[in-house]
Amino acid sequence: MKKILAVIDAVNYKEEQLEAIQYVSGMLNGNLTIVMLEDVNTITPLMAPDFAAGVPGRYYEIVIKASEEKSRIIQDNTEALRQAITARGLTCTIHTDKGSAAEETILESRFADLVLLGKELSFPFLFDTEPTGFVKNVLANAQCPVLVIPENMSVLKGVVFTYNGTFSSMYAIRAFANIFPELVAKDATVVYVCEKGHDTIPHEKLLKEYLDGYNKNISYKIFSGRADAVLQAYLEEKQDHVTTFGAYGRSRLSRFFNSSSAENILRMMNGPLFITHP
Repeated sequence: MKKILAVIDAVNYKEEQLEAIQYVSGMLNGNLTIVMLEDVNTITPLMAPDFAAGVPGRYYEIVIKASEEKSRIIQDNTEALRQAITARGLTCTIHTDKGSAAEETILESRFADLVLLGKELSFPFLFDTEPTGFVKNVLANAQCPVLVIPENMSVLKGVVFTYNGTFSSMYAIRAFANIFPELVAKDATVVYVCEKGHDTIPHEKLLKEYLDGYNKNISYKIFSGRADAVLQAYLEEKQDHVTTFGAYGRSRLSRFFNSSSAENILRMMNGPLFITHP
């Protein structure tokens, strides 16, 4: 049974976040753990107004007041989560972690088969980016595959495998097929974007031999152009499919895109993304 790790910001929990988590864990019939994370390294919305006003000599008072209010909110949210889980008949374990949000998530990923991460999840309150710094950090360093889920996830109808012939892109395909064989069997497409004038899929025969074990009717598509732009255009019509990528944020030799292209994909995509690296 696969262990699924779902990450929630303990301060900003909403019950709607459970929809996608319950859907994916139910699809896998997995052993679900929900991590309620409290990040201790960032300014919270409770402290920001006072800091913005530049109140002199009140730093200690502001921090104590915000800390007490934050603890109350987390306690209330954790209880609300427990009640929602019971009402939904969802079986899971709840971890309450406190520390660096990214570091805690990366550590727990070492002991999981899949991490579920909301695309908009961001523990810093100020000066964040899209995709968020937290999401980018976890994607680059997670020690198991990560499924980045949108706020409103459709019923999944299949998978789009991005492939460029590298070990990292094939590693992601293998990892996804191992975790979600039913989705591969339902509908699967391999997408290759021509690189350096090569208009044939690298090692196509070996790739087909492998994927035929999951689905003998997989489609293979070859495109030309800038990889991020081509894929964004194609994937706009595939929001009900998971898209796989290999080795986000690792070295230029091992990752599928350069960092700016990868962030463009993450920023524009509305469907779920499966990202992993060796």
